[in-house]
Amino acid sequence: MEVYTFLVLFSSTIFFLLSRSAAVDTIFTNHVIQDGETIVLGGKMFELGFYSHGKSKNRYVGIWYKKISKRTIVWVANKEKPINDTSGVFQVSIERSLLILGAGNTLIWSSNTTVSVKSRNLGAQLLDNENLVLWDEHSTIENPIWKSFDYPGDTLLPGMKMGKDLVTGRERYLTSWKSPHDPSIGLYKIWMDTNGYPQIFQLEGGALHARLGPWNGVRFCGYPIENLNLIYSVEFVVNDKEIYYRYELKSSVVQRIVVS
Repeated sequence: MEVYTFLVLFSSTIFFLLSRSAAVDTIFTNHVIQDGETIVLGGKMFELGFYSHGKSKNRYVGIWYKKISKRTIVWVANKEKPINDTSGVFQVSIERSLLILGAGNTLIWSSNTTVSVKSRNLGAQLLDNENLVLWDEHSTIENPIWKSFDYPGDTLLPGMKMGKDLVTGRERYLTSWKSPHDPSIGLYKIWMDTNGYPQIFQLEGGALHARLGPWNGVRFCGYPIENLNLIYSVEFVVNDKEIYYRYELKSSVVQRIVVS
């Protein structure tokens, strides 16, 4: 029963809609996105810009589905430090970082990717899978300087990895929002323990709430082998560089998993 409850929570909110292929949109170091402006993909599946939750005046930079009438947020940049007015701007800095600035050029949020290497061509692209990437002539879209997929919030999208990069030590995990109107880190965390045989834990505060696994080489113990379906495929990878779980879509349906 505990495993079933965990799986319901882990896959609690799934939305489906028809999609079509989309292009990418790019901003460069001379392009500033002000509050009220947005970046929209050619296929208009995703949109990036400033927004507020409900009646709150707090402003966040987020990515949402453009084709869903009720704004459905899939990623938030400054979730721990909102702006309380419409003075905010989103930009690419010449030091190879993404920045959100408030009134008086106050630093609100940064991708923390500043390095000594100077770039002639530096851009941020919102890809058709929602991944926001920062790249230049020394990197590629496939291996960018920074990507939002490395910093998930409450949402796991197709192509996102949940697990650990064994080279950099970066862990990718899901955290619930504090409330439906507050995207700061909440009570619940879905996290993969990569010590020994990998296991997936659900934490409530700092306490273990549910467990899935360990991985036995074929599947997570306690979880039935998934039947073949036409919507998505599941991948679990263990090698000397990384350990991760992710899923990919097989069809034109869009799916997301949300920790609530």
